[in-house]
Amino acid sequence: MTWVYISIAIGSAAFLFYIIIEYLKASSTLKPQADYARRQIREVEMQTEVEGASVEATKVAMAELDKEVKALTESMTETENESAKLKTKESRRRPTSHRVDE
Repeated sequence: MTWVYISIAIGSAAFLFYIIIEYLKASSTLKPQADYARRQIREVEMQTEVEGASVEATKVAMAELDKEVKALTESMTETENESAKLKTKESRRRPTSHRVDE
């Protein structure tokens, strides 16, 4: 009867040893994949931060350009008004093609 208990104990120990070996194999194959996934996640996070910073820089540049466009539009409007005034003055001062009799 002791042989039965000894064989059951040896079988249980072998089965437990087999389970531990399979667990170690599975965990050793999954660890590199998990590390690779973590690296990929870090790279994507860094890219997201860089793109976010570039978006903010672009927004700031666009705001500055909008200000410049407004100033240039106002300047252009003023220049057009001055040009119209000068054209009016010039048309008034042009000599006529007809002689004026005195």
